[in-house]
Amino acid sequence: MSVYFRQLVHDRDDSMCYLLADLTGREAVVIDPQPDQLDLLMALLQEYDLRLVYALFTDPSARGRCCGALCAYTGAQAIAGRAGADDALQPAAHGALLAYGDEVVRVLSTPARHPDAVSFLWRDRLFCGEALHLPDGGSDASCRNPGAWYDSVTRRLFLLPDETLVFPGCRHDGRTVSTIAEERRRNPAFSGVTRDAFINDMARLAAEFPSSRRQATDAGIQRRAGPFQQ
Repeated sequence: MSVYFRQLVHDRDDSMCYLLADLTGREAVVIDPQPDQLDLLMALLQEYDLRLVYALFTDPSARGRCCGALCAYTGAQAIAGRAGADDALQPAAHGALLAYGDEVVRVLSTPARHPDAVSFLWRDRLFCGEALHLPDGGSDASCRNPGAWYDSVTRRLFLLPDETLVFPGCRHDGRTVSTIAEERRRNPAFSGVTRDAFINDMARLAAEFPSSRRQATDAGIQRRAGPFQQ
């Protein structure tokens, strides 16, 4: 069986998009595409004669989560976590299996900043959005349930095999891939950190983010997201 994997780095904000395909079955899925990657993704689909089956989103509240033109052109189904589901964005529960060709992507519930964030597991590769990284000092660190975030990482992701490749939602310190073993040993947010300490860290980060900037950020997201915003 012949498969295709392509990691696409968005130059503007270092976010990552992933294209997975079964070249024999001529079907593909894309994870966390950005709206302005439409031309590139369409070119890749055409080059390999692929039909896009799913557009998958790790964070249902993320900018550009709605498939938009990409889904309109390809007929792909947009899928994210439970929150925000509507006619354009279908929910996927923990453990759901999404087939394309002879390949399967498994949905993992991994609440993080958003309580309905999910990760996707394909073969030996995990696509987890920002589940393993805290917001930087210039970002809003508010989180509805930091304890659930800690549990999703330590009791779900960290239980995957050591050799599982971890592909994040954004490039961090120039890195675009790691392994579960590395994250378990070295991740500064979770390695050697107790649940209570993590909750306290999140409270501190949220308090350091100016309320005026949080209100502006929320308003901006609401304008972009419309009825999708939870």
